Amino acid sequence: MVALSARDKAARRRPVPLPVKGRYRRIKTVVAGLLLGLFFLVPWIRWDRGGDMPGQAVMFDVPGRRFFFFGLEFWPQDLPLVLGLMVLGALGLFLATTISGRVWCGFTCPQTVWTDLFFTGDRLADRIAGKGTPAAKALRQVFWIGLSLLTGFGFAAWFTDVTTLPGRLLGGGLSSGLFGTVAVLTATTWALAGYARERVCLHMCPWPRFQSALLDADTLVVTYDSGRGEPRGKKRLPLRADLGGPGGDTARGDCVDCNKCFAVCPTGVDIRDGLQMGCIGCGLCIDACDDVMGKLGRPGRLIDFASEAGVVPKPRRLLPRPKILIFGAAMMVTIALLGYGLLAVQKVTVDLQPQRNPPFVRLSDGSVRNDYLLRVDHRLPALAAVAVSVAGLPGATVRFGESEGPTLALGEDRSGSDRLMITLPRNALDTAGLDADGHKPIILVLTNAATGRVIERENSYFWGPP
Repeated sequence: MVALSARDKAARRRPVPLPVKGRYRRIKTVVAGLLLGLFFLVPWIRWDRGGDMPGQAVMFDVPGRRFFFFGLEFWPQDLPLVLGLMVLGALGLFLATTISGRVWCGFTCPQTVWTDLFFTGDRLADRIAGKGTPAAKALRQVFWIGLSLLTGFGFAAWFTDVTTLPGRLLGGGLSSGLFGTVAVLTATTWALAGYARERVCLHMCPWPRFQSALLDADTLVVTYDSGRGEPRGKKRLPLRADLGGPGGDTARGDCVDCNKCFAVCPTGVDIRDGLQMGCIGCGLCIDACDDVMGKLGRPGRLIDFASEAGVVPKPRRLLPRPKILIFGAAMMVTIALLGYGLLAVQKVTVDLQPQRNPPFVRLSDGSVRNDYLLRVDHRLPALAAVAVSVAGLPGATVRFGESEGPTLALGEDRSGSDRLMITLPRNALDTAGLDADGHKPIILVLTNAATGRVIERENSYFWGPP
């Protein structure tokens, strides 16, 4: 039997792949359910931070320039940790591809998960309204728009209090930024998962174009056993003698050319033509082929996850492949660095800016005053106010512009700033130890106003007359 040409296959390809049952379909369903659950449900997890702080366990607080993750809080200066996570994710992707090909694309890529969800909506619409009918096409659009709106809402929920989001969305109380986020995510989901679908994998995604650099003879990829399956033929033809059949001039291999493997492929790939860039390694063709082989009373795995070394036996390696060792070692180093970075994260950040125009002010009683702008941010469970004192400058007094005392109140947003004034009396100038240029190093000591515990020390200078 003559195999279909690429043009014939494109013409005969179903707009919606056939449903299939089997091992890899179950894995895809479980993984997609977990990922969709994480995306939509995690923002609803609550975490009490006290005061007016966001009560959402995981949230990107854009106005406050913070990211909350349960008991952790990250600021813009923690960007190296984000870069470390991105590096760790990239190394994990490289390692997974080296071992098992495009498992990311086939099971966990957002485009794959959402496209699969839209395929389910298409099949449901055909079942309810009749395949190919105008009512089914209209019902598909209802499903697409509903899923797209839900996706836009789910994405926006990571950036604002999700408990108030539905009311603000329906009542028109969303900010322009959040409304734009919902609108853009809705439109892109509708276009990419509803219309672009496999075209994203075939034409837009760069990953298939350089994944070949990570594959080798030991990588597990979806493979058709042509030695067992060819030549193809209808079921009525006799099997080859080496497969247990009577043989003969018209004998066939195990493949009956049912094209089920092609019909269930979400990207329209016929794996019998060999490994192709469009194959995302989802394994649905394996399930379809195993189902057919079972009905024919033939052994399964005519299509299977296999490596070149498995098809053409080679001597076993005593050690893992060099690429696996390199990527694995790099991941361990990255994890260690991330762990160190998390432990080294500053709980209190102090920004002290001396106001040096002029460098100091001489008051009417002869004392000298230096002005500073002090800002304190913290990510401690409880810190209502900090008391400030000066070390290294005997006789100096400290007060803030608003409180008229040495205490700075911190708001519910765990932040506070005020004008700080350090004054040195006239009778203490001679013993202050100013150098020839009139300045001296000092240490600003910040303590918890409630407990007296030192929480931070900041170095600076005090200026006076030379």
